[in-house]
Amino acid sequence: MGIERLDEHDAPAVSEHSADNPVGDQPAVDLPAIVPETRDRATYRAEYHATVHAEYRAAHQSWDAALPELCRAWEAHEARWPTPERSGQPLQPDRPSAPGAWSGDGGRYLDPEANAEVDRGCDRIREVSENVIVPGMRGIEAEDPDRHLIGLEYHLKGPERIREKVADAVLYKGRTPVEAMENLKDAIRFTFVYSEERYTSGAYADCDRLRDRGLQPFDLVNSWRADEYKGINTRWREPESGLLFEVQFHTRASFEAKQLTHAAYERLRNPLTSDNERDELQAYQRMVCAEIPIPPGASEIEDYSPEKRDG
Repeated sequence: MGIERLDEHDAPAVSEHSADNPVGDQPAVDLPAIVPETRDRATYRAEYHATVHAEYRAAHQSWDAALPELCRAWEAHEARWPTPERSGQPLQPDRPSAPGAWSGDGGRYLDPEANAEVDRGCDRIREVSENVIVPGMRGIEAEDPDRHLIGLEYHLKGPERIREKVADAVLYKGRTPVEAMENLKDAIRFTFVYSEERYTSGAYADCDRLRDRGLQPFDLVNSWRADEYKGINTRWREPESGLLFEVQFHTRASFEAKQLTHAAYERLRNPLTSDNERDELQAYQRMVCAEIPIPPGASEIEDYSPEKRDG
């Protein structure tokens, strides 16, 4: 039982390590017609690799050239739209708070018992992550030097954000605090970064490696076809603890775009953000994502969901 494939085949700083890795043996793009039998294999492979590398460089040059203007566009947005904190709008609700309770932005609230449950859950997440999941992900990373984990120091979601998610699940989905903690999909998260030409084959290979270590696929969301976010997000269940965790698959450009649009994402989930600003935030995300080179074959990777898994 695993992520289906086609027959044809939360904010850290950007890492200093480049995703510009050597081309592997399995080509990921089509070349103009070449007749390999007219030349020796070594010459053919060298010409092929040089062509792919040139295309890869050209794609990155396009993204790198667009990046300064995208940064300036965000600075202009911040100047037009002060955050709620700077504009003097209240962020905390006027709610009497019992000892041990928690209250957050947008009227979010956890009573003392629910808040204590979140504390216990966070302790358990941290323990399983450090003793089981992180060592396993390190082992998977070591199996292929042509890509790497990025932002590993941020693999645990902060307790305040977990409280927000639990409070929302209790209020809007009718879950108990225990159920809300059990259904957290990204309290633990990892990100692999690949070069464009190795992206699709690398994502498939790492999904296989995750399954080979006994981790159970939960879902896969392919956003390379979307216009406000590019990348693939997968969730997996650690079988002994039952904890869910997230593994994202990015290229350097899509990861940098995610970092660049993180502040816009945070504003979009802020209940105090006005509808007019939301329109501009979504337009900004589309503008950024339009500049991201799409890896060959990435858009064809199929989504995978509990419904599909269960037939």
